[in-house]
Amino acid sequence: MSESAQLSNHVVLPWQSEQWQRLVDAKQHNRLPHALLLTGSVGLGKSHFAHLLAASLLCNDLQANDIACGTCQACRLLQAETHPDYTLIAPEEPGKAIKIDTIRAFTQRGSLTSQSGGHKVIIIEPADALNTAAANSLLKTLEEPVERTVLILVTANAGRLPATIRSRCQQYHFTPPATALATTWLNNYIKGADTALLLSLASGAPLLALKYTADGALAERTQMIEELMAILKRVNSPIGTAQRWNNLDQGNVIKWFSGWVIDLIRVKIASETAVIINIDQRERLQALARKVNSRKLYALLDRLFEANRTLSAQLNTQMQLESLLLDWADIGVE
Repeated sequence: MSESAQLSNHVVLPWQSEQWQRLVDAKQHNRLPHALLLTGSVGLGKSHFAHLLAASLLCNDLQANDIACGTCQACRLLQAETHPDYTLIAPEEPGKAIKIDTIRAFTQRGSLTSQSGGHKVIIIEPADALNTAAANSLLKTLEEPVERTVLILVTANAGRLPATIRSRCQQYHFTPPATALATTWLNNYIKGADTALLLSLASGAPLLALKYTADGALAERTQMIEELMAILKRVNSPIGTAQRWNNLDQGNVIKWFSGWVIDLIRVKIASETAVIINIDQRERLQALARKVNSRKLYALLDRLFEANRTLSAQLNTQMQLESLLLDWADIGVE
């Protein structure tokens, strides 16, 4: 489920109200930026916000607080993804780059000017997928903005964008909401779930927490933890476990594995008071932390961080997983 899936395109998420009001004020005073950069970690609704803004800029019958009506012709065209003044630029496949030909196509065919006389909206998501040539081509467009044309760049990895592009966009940064607000919002969508655990695993991001309830991620995490323990007990082999993990979502695999190692390090430093991710596993982590080798744990965490950094470029994930799990099997006792 994407950040915006299952959410109404006509509702501002409660933790985004400040950013939304900032844009509404800018629109009303004719100070709307020609380029926006929406940043923040995964699961905070950046994509939802971008599409909410696009709908607002294209709607012919705005409602209170500049929310799109959802029923006018422009709104219906947008919902059908056939609005002539709306463009979504994304990689051809998840994890792939946005290439220069894609950027040239929307800049060279006159599509930077609105056909309806209103706004033209282009969303680029994820913006950090732009390769070097595409980023340079986009930079030329940012340097010569077209009136009433708004580019919205969406990314969870703003640092991967060239500074020249970041500096030419007005940045809207999203942070996790207060726990009480996130919990109340989550309870509107899920019943009977452990919202505290979900939000801890999602680093406080409500949409990521919601996603975990919908795609079996929690069950996957639980099984992975059991398999990690089985490897230490010499019940499971690292090679066999890597073979199974190779068929899973690699982003989740590295996330769960890294979180487990981070928690072990934290608990080893401060057993009773450590702030941990896997809050349902504290007792097991405390017992294990007393046995493992700190130096080897830190070395494994470095390797996991590197694996996460090169996730989209990794050609042989099974070999990488085998190596990581062999290191895990060797964390040893002090």
